[in-house]
Amino acid sequence: MKKKKEYQYPWRNNNTFQVLVDGTEYFSSMLNEIKNAKSSILLEEYLFESGKTADLFITALCKAKNRGVNVFVLLDEYGTKGLSDADKKTLISSGIELLLYNPVSFFHIGKSLKRDHKKMLAVDNQTAFIGGAGITDEFTQDIRHDYWHDVMLKIDGEIVLDLVDAFNDIWKTEKESLQIFHQPLEAPPKEIKNKARVLISSSSEKNEIIRSVINRIRASKRRVWLTSPYFISSWKVRRALRFAAKKGVDVRLIFPGPYSDHKWITSGIQRYYQRLLKANVAVYEFQPRFTHAKIIVCDDWYTIGSSNLDLWNQYLNIDANIEIYDPLSHKQIIKLFNDNFSRSTLIILKKWNARSFIQHVREKISGFIISVLVLISRKFKR
Repeated sequence: MKKKKEYQYPWRNNNTFQVLVDGTEYFSSMLNEIKNAKSSILLEEYLFESGKTADLFITALCKAKNRGVNVFVLLDEYGTKGLSDADKKTLISSGIELLLYNPVSFFHIGKSLKRDHKKMLAVDNQTAFIGGAGITDEFTQDIRHDYWHDVMLKIDGEIVLDLVDAFNDIWKTEKESLQIFHQPLEAPPKEIKNKARVLISSSSEKNEIIRSVINRIRASKRRVWLTSPYFISSWKVRRALRFAAKKGVDVRLIFPGPYSDHKWITSGIQRYYQRLLKANVAVYEFQPRFTHAKIIVCDDWYTIGSSNLDLWNQYLNIDANIEIYDPLSHKQIIKLFNDNFSRSTLIILKKWNARSFIQHVREKISGFIISVLVLISRKFKR
């Protein structure tokens, strides 16, 4: 009998969650927590680019360090190509510990493909933020009219220590372990209001995110709602979605519409439409702007984080999500989806079958590129 795989972190109880939508809301909340930090700040980002938004964070982090807060910044080296040397120097000269994860090397192509894709901020071991947004002007509506739509989850409670531990797992591979931030967790309270667990993806063998998502989709009875910007997923995920729809579950998916940062990936997603639509899966394309949010709802459960459920995540990226049973924040997530459905176009099978020859060609070309990239990712998987 095959041994059941264990998850790295256990379920935690009685945390509080707040859904923050779009840059003005979540950036202001994150900056406020940095401003009020007393002991520690851990920032982990895949995308960090110089600009007005980065300036706000760099200034806030430096001020925190100047007043005695321990500040550790972990950035993916490839994802921060847009961060200027001057900005890096500002962080380092203020005494902030800055670590650039896995510098790209022409002589080590396979190793260079392995990226830290997480987006996380933890303050004082008590409050954290997790989601899909990077520190860049792309997400800030006060700066750009075509800002990206995204969501971050604010978390207060004991599960923050698991996010800190996951940060430490990566940090200690390059530098000394951050043991000063480890704290013992107290016994769980008798009254349980909710539960949540950190999910980690760090290799093809250890992809807790995809494993949990597939299990929840298969067990769903009423609803599976999903939004993802780069849904180049495994066949297991797509099959689970089709089977859920065929048994009468309300399955709805939101993908990018006319706005995308990688249109060839959007064309790659569209290759899946026909089979999904034939299985009674409802497919929507978000219209106002590029949607970068990464959320899945299955009945009373939902997950949010950095994972796109794509094959690069499966083979190469380090990602983190949180899976949650919490009635209060679940209502916020459902409202968000309903708002986004109203701002999206529903794809109709008959009309989709009549799409242009050019569209077919785009899908074929995108499919070929994706197949090559998947072969490469499997070759150099973690």
